Amino acid sequence: MKNKLLTAEGVKETEQAAFAAGLSEKVLMERGGEGVVEVILSSFSPCPTVIVCGLGKNGGEGKVVARLLKEKGWAVDIITLENFPLYETIEALLNQAGLVVDALLGTGLTRPLGEDLLKLITMINSSAKPVVSIDIPTGIETNSGASVGECIRATATVTFFRGRTGHYLLPGRVYRGELFVKDLGIPESFLPPLTPRLNCPSLWNDFLKEPQPLDHKYSRGPCLIIATGCMPGAIKLASLAARRGGAGLVRVICKREEYPLFATTAGGEIITPVESAEEFLKWVEDKHFCALLCGTGTYTHHSTREQALTVLLTKKPCVLDGGALSSFAGRTSELTSHLHEKVILTPHEGEFLRLFPHLAFLNNKAEKALKAAAEVGAIIVLKGYDTVIASPEGQLIINENAPATLATAGTGDVLAGLITSLLAQEIPPLKAAAAAVWMHGEAASYKGLGLIAEDLLGEIPTVLRLLSERRGW
Repeated sequence: MKNKLLTAEGVKETEQAAFAAGLSEKVLMERGGEGVVEVILSSFSPCPTVIVCGLGKNGGEGKVVARLLKEKGWAVDIITLENFPLYETIEALLNQAGLVVDALLGTGLTRPLGEDLLKLITMINSSAKPVVSIDIPTGIETNSGASVGECIRATATVTFFRGRTGHYLLPGRVYRGELFVKDLGIPESFLPPLTPRLNCPSLWNDFLKEPQPLDHKYSRGPCLIIATGCMPGAIKLASLAARRGGAGLVRVICKREEYPLFATTAGGEIITPVESAEEFLKWVEDKHFCALLCGTGTYTHHSTREQALTVLLTKKPCVLDGGALSSFAGRTSELTSHLHEKVILTPHEGEFLRLFPHLAFLNNKAEKALKAAAEVGAIIVLKGYDTVIASPEGQLIINENAPATLATAGTGDVLAGLITSLLAQEIPPLKAAAAAVWMHGEAASYKGLGLIAEDLLGEIPTVLRLLSERRGW
């Protein structure tokens, strides 16, 4: 599957399998260089080209590119780290160049960059010339996408066999420019057994439910949303998202004194006031409700934590969001002792660090999410432009379709409601989370500038219709 991604370790493991099967490093290097030249010829007119080459395989591919471009009549100059020229010479070459090819480090970055290399990167970026990076821009770490000091700002990146996780995590996703993945003739069977995935419908689309003639509202995933001590607007967004996502019924329970706040804006969701812990327990245990949402728009308070624990004790599929997460700051072990495999946690970066301060030292978003998921035994959806979904078993899904316009109030409430809706329709938790995250990003992409959270709700049916057409309903 083309949505499989590789880490630096995965690249090494795949290459070793290829070598063991008789493919030589020289052949792979030649094929890699050919792939880079294909991209250059299709994207740029002939122009003076400077190729900066490192000492390893990435530099070898750069030299293949130089040879092939020269055969096509291109004027090519090579700068190598083994014979580093004067900075004045480099500056002169960059000034006359129309294109720069970055073949310095690629996947091999394992340590901080040296002073000469940092200066070279700065000169390349300052030249404002288009840059094609081979494998990954120099200065970007393959696994995390993090910048190790300075990094190349590439116009395009050409990688091989499969994309790298660092191509899709920030800031690597921004600095790699347009990404091209070229085939090297390596069989898919050489991939490591547990590889990260890029989020796409092929992972989960077959699990989305087709409405049946005999369905009724209680057979189509009824949801219960806990709204005690929270912001009504957030609950409105979450409940509408759950309904748009296919839930046959959404009930919102709130405190008696809060009932007027919710009742005046209610639509098809049912608003139910509760007056006691016993009544609260009755609703969360009600067998009609297939999934629960707790914490969206909720203020951080000890009562929020108590409600979340009550929800978790039902062992039903549930989503913990917002205040339900922050209420366990400093008490992560208490939360962990109540979690189970049908729970999805949906923190943004701040909420995540309140729950897992001991993971703050990691600069790899994917690694943080995986460690947290393994620690607590639940699905983690670590939100952002590069949302990652991690399972306790080590499965990792990286989302790439979310536009930057989603960085606005209320969009997280919509996502929480959508995940809950899919959970209630008995979609496995990891797939429900991945599907909702993708649908959320897709819906946002239809609107463009000026997007507000409410806009997403009207686009969800369009996304569902397109997905149903792919399934051939």
